[in-house]
Parts: sequence; C-alpha cells; structure tokens
Amino acid sequence: MDFSKLNIEFSNMQKTVSKYTEIVLKINNKIKENLKVISKYETKIKNTKGNFEKELSHLYITSLKNENKFLESIINNEEVSANEKKVL
Repeated sequence: MDFSKLNIEFSNMQKTVSKYTEIVLKINNKIKENLKVISKYETKIKNTKGNFEKELSHLYITSLKNENKFLESIINNEEVSANEKKVL
C-alpha cells in the first residue's frame, strides 16, 4: 500500500477543513458585527424624532436581520427558499 498518496489526501482534507473553519469564523464575525449595528440603530430609532430617519433606520435594521438569517442558514446548511434569495 502506498502511504504517500494517503498522506497527500489526508493533507488535502486538513486544508479543506481549515478553509471551512476560516469561512465559518468570518461568517460568525459578520453576524456579530451586524448585531452591534442593529443595536446601534435601534437606539437611534428611540432617540430620533424624524419619521424619515426612523423609517430608514428600520429598513436598515430589517436588511441586517435578513442578512444574519441568511448567514446563519449557510452555517447550518439549511435550504434557503426562493423568496429569501430574491430579497437578498
């Protein structure tokens, strides 16, 4: 049995797993960043008197929540419905 081929395959598997782990970490960091921005804009909505600014902030919050939902579905390997793909 040729162990050099087995070693190469194992090395390739390790590289793939490490790349996947990096991607998952980046996605998790983006989700955390989005949650911070959502919190910031929710506070801004409470302190803002203008309806236009409130609506823009609400729209931005909704967009970030949808992005987080999509990113979490990627991590969890869930199917994304056609409607969600159109929104994103």
